[in-house]
Amino acid sequence: MALYLKSCLLLSASLALLCTGQVYGLAAHEVLVLANRNENISVRIARAYMQKRMIPRQNLVLLDISADETGQYTSMERDQFTARIWEPAQSVIRQRNVDHVLAWVFSTHIPYRVDHTPAISVQGLVFLKNRLPAHDAIAKAEYASPLFVGPVRPDGNVLPPQSLRSIAAILRENMPIPAIALGYMGERGNTESEIMEMLERSHSADASAPSGSIYFVTGEDIRARVREWQFKDMRDRLYEMGVDAVVTNSVPRASDSILGVMMGARSVDPEAMGTFLPGAFAEHLTSYGAMFDESSQTKVTRWIAAGASSTAGTVTEPYAIWAKFPHARFYLHYRSGYSLLESFYLSTRSPLQSFLIGDPLMAPWAPVASVRLLGIRDQELIRGKREVTIQIDAPSETAYDDVVYLINGVVVAGQGESLILDATELGPGLHELRVAAYRAGIVSNPITDTIRFQIAP
Repeated sequence: MALYLKSCLLLSASLALLCTGQVYGLAAHEVLVLANRNENISVRIARAYMQKRMIPRQNLVLLDISADETGQYTSMERDQFTARIWEPAQSVIRQRNVDHVLAWVFSTHIPYRVDHTPAISVQGLVFLKNRLPAHDAIAKAEYASPLFVGPVRPDGNVLPPQSLRSIAAILRENMPIPAIALGYMGERGNTESEIMEMLERSHSADASAPSGSIYFVTGEDIRARVREWQFKDMRDRLYEMGVDAVVTNSVPRASDSILGVMMGARSVDPEAMGTFLPGAFAEHLTSYGAMFDESSQTKVTRWIAAGASSTAGTVTEPYAIWAKFPHARFYLHYRSGYSLLESFYLSTRSPLQSFLIGDPLMAPWAPVASVRLLGIRDQELIRGKREVTIQIDAPSETAYDDVVYLINGVVVAGQGESLILDATELGPGLHELRVAAYRAGIVSNPITDTIRFQIAP
C-alpha cells in the first residue's frame, strides 16, 4: 500500500493551527469491544453500540463464555478469565493489528468478578493486564493506579491530568488497560431496553454542555463520611467552571435536572430523586453495589434504570475504603472535557474491584467540532491514485494538531495534510477509510469521519 503524507494540516480558514507537541485522547478506533458469542443479546448490544459510535468492525472480539449452573454470568476462575477473555482478546489484537487500542468495553453476559482471595473485578484484572498483585494491594487498596492524579488527602498534591494516549506514550509497556461495561443483565441487572436507552442518552450528551446540578450528599453513614473531605472544594471549583454543585445532607427529591449524585448509603431510591440529564454519573459507595448475586443493598443498575448515563460500584465488600471509588474530582475532569472513561480512571486511585457501567466515549463538555474527509465519496469506486484531504470545522479558539488515518481499522499514517491512496496497492472490494483529528491541549477530544470506498477487481 503506497501512502504518502504531506507535512501540514489542511484546516478550515477560521481554525488556527498549533504546531507544538502532540496530545491525544480516546477515540472510537482506540476501544476494543468484547461480546459473548453464545448470547445473541450480548452481540446485538455490542454491534449496536459500535454502529452508533462508528467503532471499526475489526475491534469486535467474540468470546466463548458459558453461563453458570444457575444461568447467570457473575464470576469466573482466574484460569477461565485467561482462557476465555484475556487470550482471545490478545489474539485478535495481534491478528488484526489493532495494537493502538487503549481501553476495553464489555457487552452484557460476561462475568463481572474473578474469584480470588480477595475478589477482583474482571475490569480490574484487565486493568492489571492479567497480573494479580499481592493480597493487600487489592483488599486494602494499597495498589495505586498510575492514571490517578490525586489528591489522597485534603492538602495532597494533584498532578496535571492527561488523556489516555498521552499517558500511554509515557508509560509504554506499563500502561494499564482501563475497562468498562455497557451494562449488566441478569438477576438484579438491567433490561436490554434500559441499556440501549442509556447508550442513546450517552450519545446525545456529547458536546451538549448540560445545565443542571451535581449533588454531593453527606451524612452519618460511614459510606458518606469517607469522601466528605472532598466535597466542598469540588463544589467551589465546579462553581467557578459554571456548574451548579450542592453539598447537602439530603438526597434530591423530584429534581428536574440532575447532572450527578455522589453519596454513600446502603440503600437508595434513584427513581424518587427526579430526572437525570443525559451524561449524568451517579453512585452510592456501598458494599454490594455491583455484587449482583447478593440480594442486600441497592444495586448500581438501579441508577441506570432511573435514567443515569453511568454508574459504578464494587464487586465485593470494599470496607468503606474511599480509594476504591471515584474521588469527587471526577466531575472536575468531566467538566474539563474528558470522556467518561478518562474521568473515572483519572479520579479512582485503586480501581481493582470496580465495575464501571456506561459509554466510555461519552463527553458532555467536549467542544462542538467536526472533521470531514474530502476528495472521496462514500461508496465511490476508485482507480489509480486518489488524494484525500480533510476539513475541520471548530471554534476559532480550538485547534487540532494531530491527524491519524486508518484503513480497515489499522493505523496507516500520522500527521499530515493529505493522504494518497494507491488503488493498485489495495485489494479489490470494499474498504473503510477513517480519519481522527486530535484537539491541541491536555484534553484532546478527538473528532472523526469515516467513509467506505470500492476498488475494482
